[in-house]
Amino acid sequence: MKTNMIASSMALVLLGISAIGCSGKSAEPSGKADKPAESAKAGAAQSGKQLSTEPVTIRVNNWNTAFQQAEFDKYFAEPLRKKYPFITLEYLDQQKATSNTLDNLITAGSTPDIVFTDYPNLAGLLDYDFPEDLNRYVTDFAVDLKKIDPIVVEGAKMIGSKGELFALPVYSDRMMWFYNKDLFNKFGVPYPTDDMTWDDAIAAFKRLSRMENGVQYASFRMINLPMTGSQWGVPLVDPKTGKASFQTDGWKKSLDLMQQIAAIPGNTKLTNEDFYQKETLASLMQSFNIMVNLLEGVEQKGYKINWDVASLPQSKEKPGIAGANKPLYFMVSKSSKHKDQAFAAISYLMSSEEAQTALSQNGKMPVLLGDGISKQFGTKLDILKGKNVAAVYKHQMSALPFSNRFNRLALVDLITAGNEALNGTQDANTALRNAEEKANKAIDAKMK
Repeated sequence: MKTNMIASSMALVLLGISAIGCSGKSAEPSGKADKPAESAKAGAAQSGKQLSTEPVTIRVNNWNTAFQQAEFDKYFAEPLRKKYPFITLEYLDQQKATSNTLDNLITAGSTPDIVFTDYPNLAGLLDYDFPEDLNRYVTDFAVDLKKIDPIVVEGAKMIGSKGELFALPVYSDRMMWFYNKDLFNKFGVPYPTDDMTWDDAIAAFKRLSRMENGVQYASFRMINLPMTGSQWGVPLVDPKTGKASFQTDGWKKSLDLMQQIAAIPGNTKLTNEDFYQKETLASLMQSFNIMVNLLEGVEQKGYKINWDVASLPQSKEKPGIAGANKPLYFMVSKSSKHKDQAFAAISYLMSSEEAQTALSQNGKMPVLLGDGISKQFGTKLDILKGKNVAAVYKHQMSALPFSNRFNRLALVDLITAGNEALNGTQDANTALRNAEEKANKAIDAKMK
């Protein structure tokens, strides 16, 4: 990983979380554990149409997320195989072959049936003319979207301009505050709480960042400007104009917060490794799932960190809002020859109590509503025993910001603006203005 905090974070961001039918033969979760042998054929029928039970392989691509094949098999492929033995999900792993990137697959005429990605990247798939409008399938399969978290359903609808539903959610993730208890103890600073403001946190950061015995200890690592603003739902593009909009109070306040934190000695050029390997970084902002996966991995390599987690601090202007929501979504390809089966697969994973409970138990926020599911959050992960996992549900997440197909263009220029302001090569207002102008020139060129 690169040692430059902000440059490496750009790669991270770009990498970047109901029933199928209500009739007797519909594919639907019963509210109880599914019985694969009994339900395979019963689940193969849709309201008014028959779903073929001929064996099919559905090819699935991961677009710009940190998701791994082991997770894919555990949470998607295996549960689906139990429900629908005739549907096989094949994971096209980009880490094993560059031919499995979406661009290369499309160029080769081998477009995957399904793509999954997170909300920051979701609208970018419109550029590929990839996603099928799923509204018709929701009707045909009698999917009850009222049983799904309305915030994440709205996120899937938001990227459509004519009422399309281009994606279904499968689980959510959120940004959290991870900290090294030993470093807080070392410098006599109280642990973070779930109800701190950013002013409270900055006061603590100033006590944690120090040079001791030739070692520079840092207090907090941000990711980048877009991720900082996302905790309050600040959009990169204006919903009215569809153009980049960076000269807003939301982005100015987000950049000011980053500048305050970066001005504290040691709080620049940081990586995740400074936290979990070198143990010179006291705390950081990170996605819950990404960080837990990293910590599991380093513990297996012999690193044992005395860590815990808290809600991100709140701003005084928006009390009760702490951390950005990063839902993960599935999209079905327009060109798929197995659209019915692909939809049956993703709607089952979204709406099955069994599949959603398994996700919750393994630290992934379910999208299927129900206290019985969310209360099991993290209960099967040994690494979370004794940790403050209640913080994940302590406060409201920000609303998902408006997004369109130009988000990724705007994202690159906003990251650059944050870099320039933090490096001192541009003042904040100039950096935001220049980035907005550059992004909109790129958007205009793409619209022609």
